[in-house]
Amino acid sequence: MSSKKKDLRFIVLFVVIVGCCLIYLFQSSYARYRRGISGNVSSDIASWNIKVNGEDIANKKTLTNTIEPTFLESENSAAGVIAPGVEGYYTITIDASDVDVPFECSIRSEVSPDSSVSDLKTLSYEVNPTDTENRLTYSPDTGIVQKIPRNTNEYIFRIYLKWEDEDGSMDNQADTEVGINDQSTALMKVTLQFSQLNE
Repeated sequence: MSSKKKDLRFIVLFVVIVGCCLIYLFQSSYARYRRGISGNVSSDIASWNIKVNGEDIANKKTLTNTIEPTFLESENSAAGVIAPGVEGYYTITIDASDVDVPFECSIRSEVSPDSSVSDLKTLSYEVNPTDTENRLTYSPDTGIVQKIPRNTNEYIFRIYLKWEDEDGSMDNQADTEVGINDQSTALMKVTLQFSQLNE
């Protein structure tokens, strides 16, 4: 009877030892398996290099290139001359050829606080203008909001403005003073914002 008990104890002890060995081996191989799943994934980062009127805007708050307005000839003024009632435009060209993601461009156009002419009004705009006018009405509340596809070589905004004499805050005397002062300036403040689209 004692021989059977010894054999039974030996078998139980053997099973326990073998079980412990198997558990250890399983844990060790599982740990190796888990360590083996980590690795490096390489991917190119999307390029985000936007140019406005030929100038790279990376890390800039203001552009150094001047945006030159074009004033049209009217019955009361020559081309290139601004006067009450005269309409003109300026152009903003976005070069997104080095931008690998679609993005949204927002443009706000308002008279600058430093402008001698406070009655400049942004009237309308065209996107990628052609020979046939397709003007859209400018809203001071929303500005211009346009989605631009990735890697677009040239996206042109032509923004029209006018010295709004009839509904403006400047009276005839102020108009005259600005006209005879050689230091007078007609300045617009243009704010551009870009945000990536998740598509």
